[in-house]
Amino acid sequence: MSLQAECKPHEAPAKTVLLVEDESATLRFYLAGLRGLQEFRVLSAVNGAEALAQVQAQAVDVVVTDLRMPVLDGYSLITILAERYPSLPVIVLTAVSDPAMLDRAAELGALRVLAKPVRLSQLMDEVRTAAALEPQGLVHGLPLSSLLQLLNWERRTATLTVRLGGAAGYLYVREGELIHAACEQDEDLPAALRILAWEGARVEFVETCRVPATLSIPIPELLLAVAVHKDHRPAPAPPVPAPPSPVPELPPEGPDARPATPEHWY
Repeated sequence: MSLQAECKPHEAPAKTVLLVEDESATLRFYLAGLRGLQEFRVLSAVNGAEALAQVQAQAVDVVVTDLRMPVLDGYSLITILAERYPSLPVIVLTAVSDPAMLDRAAELGALRVLAKPVRLSQLMDEVRTAAALEPQGLVHGLPLSSLLQLLNWERRTATLTVRLGGAAGYLYVREGELIHAACEQDEDLPAALRILAWEGARVEFVETCRVPATLSIPIPELLLAVAVHKDHRPAPAPPVPAPPSPVPELPPEGPDARPATPEHWY
């Protein structure tokens, strides 16, 4: 069961950190401490599988994880995150003291490996530093469709992270061809159509693509499908007009008009 640190209603955290820890006492301790990160929304998960579901469902900027956990351990989590979300920084918190095990976590893709117990002030600094890292590539002023065409022409390989508001989608390109797409619960063509329909999205990329190919559609055909998809989106419903105000009844005119005052006084 995951927990989420409370945010005050007037706050609008710009970034999200996900804490993955199976020991409930440790989890609550770090959740309470990370409330000091007022500029962050803090999520939590108790194993790697739950963490993957969180990352799939929403945009996450930093993952802080333990290594020894049930269901899916930290090593497997780091491996999958490096494969699917290569621009997502991962910080490891662990009581493991074996140098070889710690080196393995770094080799799999962890940005930092910190020994437990870690000071909360140090952990908050590490989270802020990780979240402030510039992506390997950031696209400005170029529509996503044009970027895909450029990657196709140059036969480039990249993983694109596309962010719009609190949502994130991922496009995986190998040698100029889109081989996979993911956006929340959607994958492949439905996910690609959804992501490519976003306007004004932020696009980050790293020049690697590690996921297996599950999609085979030429880029020109895909972009044509996107244009058709946009044309067939339902138009927004027109506003419902407000009901007319009732017309007040006017007293009758003429010699037969009844008096406006009562006929009898008591």
